[in-house]
Amino acid sequence: MNLFFDTRRDDNKIKLNVIFERKQKLFSTGIKVSKAEWERLKKNAEKESPDGKIKDDNFLDVWHKLWSRETDPVGIVPFARNITRQLGPNFTFDLFRESFENYGKAEAPPIPVESDDVISMLDLKAKAMESEERLGSAASYRDTGISLRRFISSFNDADRSRFLNIPKPTKRNAEKVTAILRFEHVTPDFLKAYEQWMLLYGRAAKKKNLKRGEAPAIDTPATLTTVGIYCRQLRSVFNDAIKDKVVSSDLYPFGKGGYVIPAGANIKKALSKADVMKIISYQSEPGSYEERGRDLWVFSYLSNGMNITDICNIKWKDIDRAGNSLSFVRQKTARTRKGNQVRIKINLFAESWNIINRYTNSTASESYVFPFLNSGMTAKQKKSTVSQIVTMTNLHIRNIAKKLDIAMDITTYAARHSFATILLQSEAPIAFISQSLGHQNISTTQAYLGSFDDEKMKKYLEALI
Repeated sequence: MNLFFDTRRDDNKIKLNVIFERKQKLFSTGIKVSKAEWERLKKNAEKESPDGKIKDDNFLDVWHKLWSRETDPVGIVPFARNITRQLGPNFTFDLFRESFENYGKAEAPPIPVESDDVISMLDLKAKAMESEERLGSAASYRDTGISLRRFISSFNDADRSRFLNIPKPTKRNAEKVTAILRFEHVTPDFLKAYEQWMLLYGRAAKKKNLKRGEAPAIDTPATLTTVGIYCRQLRSVFNDAIKDKVVSSDLYPFGKGGYVIPAGANIKKALSKADVMKIISYQSEPGSYEERGRDLWVFSYLSNGMNITDICNIKWKDIDRAGNSLSFVRQKTARTRKGNQVRIKINLFAESWNIINRYTNSTASESYVFPFLNSGMTAKQKKSTVSQIVTMTNLHIRNIAKKLDIAMDITTYAARHSFATILLQSEAPIAFISQSLGHQNISTTQAYLGSFDDEKMKKYLEALI
């Protein structure tokens, strides 16, 4: 956003130049100046105050109208920028114009955020999650909104008419009506089309600033798992809208007879016990990042498949030395089940203690067992740190797997799946496995369980004859 001196048709008016999605529109400030005055204004633009040597009252009046942050109302430029901040991802030129035209009015109405605007509701849900420091969930809701915005931006005139009830333009150069995705538009037909589009173009190209002669990056397919995640977030805000009576339950597009959210491919993620033992026995160079990757993966496996976020958040107050165990509440559910916190108890093996002793700096009650986080970090800093540790752990555990001739692609998730599946193959009850993983529902546990290996299948089938 910047100011534009419009000299066309001898207008000589200062206008606000707003750029959005590579389109620009001019909005009149109502201020008319000479070219010399415009040049003088540009020299004093964006300053806290104009040059103190200037005594021209007319010039000072124009400057304050444009840039002042102290007056009431504030200058036109700060006012306009505040509008764009408030609109955020819901920005459209029409909504901006509606608010900008209220400049200087005593009781300007608040910037509208329509309750039946699906993408607005996804963004509000993301902000609510952020306020609770549920940053992963917040990112997921925000990503869903971004994905849906890309989807409807890809529509041609026929798609806009079919899915958004926007009539096809009758004139060749007619300006397109702003497309807003409302709950009534989210039909089973819309969701099926969205799924098909996601499986072709759902992963946005990352590279935007291309060098000369460089081929443009292209959008690539998203996985069915990603489609499922985004559709579940969409279903969540739809349920909220029905609960708040924003939309009728008759329009609910999910469930029986409606769109079925894909579950994603059930790819085998569990290692055999023999492969797990290879990793446990593997010796890395002491003090290396490879050793840290191996240690965190093994500690996760031996600790009921505890994920890296939870490992990083263990404090010494969670450890019972006498009982040779630790107990913790999963970070994933700590804020979603405030009235039903379940502590998971973990037995500490000799190898678990070996790993702890390699990294711990202090055994004070409030100290973290592993030295990756500290109490001075914000939630975002903690999330960023854990994300980096996960990335490095995955890198090194994959390299270790190659050295050990383990064919499977191994990540931190494989430790959790291996823990569950190896217990199952040892004939541990599913209820026990579910409790160990911290699941509320056994059906959730079943999703973690891999298939039985060939030897185990032969053993069971021998009972038939």
